[in-house]
Amino acid sequence: MGVSSTPTFREQLNSDKFIYGAELVTTHGMPEPDQPSKLVELGEALASDSRIAWMSITDNPGGNPMIPADWLGNVLKPSGKELVIHLTCKDLNRSGLESAAWRYAAEGFDNILALTGDYPVAGYRGQAQPVFDLDSVSLITMLHEMGEEIEVTKPKGKNEQLPKTNFFIGAAVSRFKRQERELMPQFFKLARKLQAGAQWIIPQFGYDMRKFHELKLFLDWAKLSAPIIGNVYVLNKTVARMFNQNKILGCVVSDELYARIKKYAAGPDKGRAYFMELAAKQLAVFKGMGFAAGYLGGVHKADAFAKIIDLAETFGAND
Repeated sequence: MGVSSTPTFREQLNSDKFIYGAELVTTHGMPEPDQPSKLVELGEALASDSRIAWMSITDNPGGNPMIPADWLGNVLKPSGKELVIHLTCKDLNRSGLESAAWRYAAEGFDNILALTGDYPVAGYRGQAQPVFDLDSVSLITMLHEMGEEIEVTKPKGKNEQLPKTNFFIGAAVSRFKRQERELMPQFFKLARKLQAGAQWIIPQFGYDMRKFHELKLFLDWAKLSAPIIGNVYVLNKTVARMFNQNKILGCVVSDELYARIKKYAAGPDKGRAYFMELAAKQLAVFKGMGFAAGYLGGVHKADAFAKIIDLAETFGAND
């Protein structure tokens, strides 16, 4: 009798089962040698939760210099949990991106979310110079071509056939735009990403569920198909205020929602129950709309991930 292996992220995302993922944000600086890493502890706790199908590890989020995503990935690899590595274009030129991609392939990290990336906001003794030699479309093209037959010429003129990679490439899209002239280029760029080789989609998070439905309508109209992951960022009052004041590009909390957030945040639990319920409802709506998965960010404790998923599962198909 053979031993069944754990389904890959690719297999799970293309199945009929709605799955859940969790975001891990790496840290600025390394943990003290004699102290446990809270980030590693969180990752290990999430890896032990069977309801979480994969963990997604960020690449210098917000433009800040952080520990590389594959460092954390290698620490968590023994857990057996599926991992997604983010790869952004802001810090590396095309040669650096190709080198990073070969490193990820060699390390066994096949699930890549290809992003243009946030503009750098900090660096050693000043703001870092952004690179953006490639954008997300050309990065996806490169990753896709690395999975095909690639022949390179060695210094002495001899040709060499490079091994194929097995990348499962993800693409992001932002729909929270006020004007049609802002929104449609985002959709057209998504179409280019899918045509370039992207195999799954994760939209920018937001709190107007009709905007997520627009994405499905566009894909149907354009006759494009790919699994969609619903993106949920669990709010708190401080983060909500930043989003409401447009301090984080593309992250929107309306005045109406912010007024409700302030009301609940004034309560005894500082709005924690409301924020968790809001996130759970978003996950339930994604499931009802036929998305392949739900993805949770903005959470720093494993039990909070578990409670939100448990709450999401209490909603029926027609709620």
